[in-house]
Amino acid sequence: MEDELKNWLQARVSGGRYMHSLGVMEAATELARLHGVEADPLRQAALLHDCAREFSNEDLVATAEVWQLPVREVDRRSPVLLHGKLAVVIGERELGLSEPAVLSAVRWHTAGHPDMTLSDKLFYLADVTEPTRHHAWVAGLRELAREDVDQAVLMAIGINTDHLDRTGRTVDPDTYDLRDLLLGKLRN
Repeated sequence: MEDELKNWLQARVSGGRYMHSLGVMEAATELARLHGVEADPLRQAALLHDCAREFSNEDLVATAEVWQLPVREVDRRSPVLLHGKLAVVIGERELGLSEPAVLSAVRWHTAGHPDMTLSDKLFYLADVTEPTRHHAWVAGLRELAREDVDQAVLMAIGINTDHLDRTGRTVDPDTYDLRDLLLGKLRN
């Protein structure tokens, strides 16, 4: 199945996006091993998660509407937020994927969500710490992800929201809900 998924993905995305997906697969496998989570669903999620990432903004919204997915006002302002949700439907329709751990990781990888499982959080972190990422902050986040998943997710959220605020882009309310949930959990 994994080789089929690789071939399928390689045929539909750019070389850079494909290499990113392989990097996410590598990072997710390592984080799953370290935190005692089943790696296979995360490996499949890595090969699915960005299959709609190269759609135009117009196509993201239009496809979501045609497929009758909820399109929030925040999605209209920042259509990239829809690519994970579209990838879930593509995985179900084109590949027959139904494993909840795969679909959940793909669904929440962009902005996070308060209902994320440990597996989802590891995938979220793998997406931002995979080996092709070379930001100044990535080494620290990689190390924290190995030690404390919730603290690492909080750090990733902080980095992401700071970047979006600086560039005048929209932050998904789900991101803030996840942040608030984790902060409350860590306070207790």
